[in-house]
Amino acid sequence: MTRRPRKTVTSGASNSALTPNTEPLRVGDETAARPAAPKAEKRVRAPFGSYLPPELQRQFKAACVLQGIEMQDALEEAIQGWLANNSTS
Repeated sequence: MTRRPRKTVTSGASNSALTPNTEPLRVGDETAARPAAPKAEKRVRAPFGSYLPPELQRQFKAACVLQGIEMQDALEEAIQGWLANNSTS
């Protein structure tokens, strides 16, 4: 018995349904192209480390989460307030 030649798929005849779509999903009003959002200015910050009692750290973290702010922003604000109240000049 003779074998039949195999079928091959050329790039021009490939099934587009089998080609992966790499574009992000767009829904509703997002189908129109939007201009890129301006990049936020990145603040330069020096590393800072400290030790706190675990319960105080948990309370601080929870308060920041409830207010929707980052811990580093709240800490910066607290330090600025402390410095303003305790300046020696």
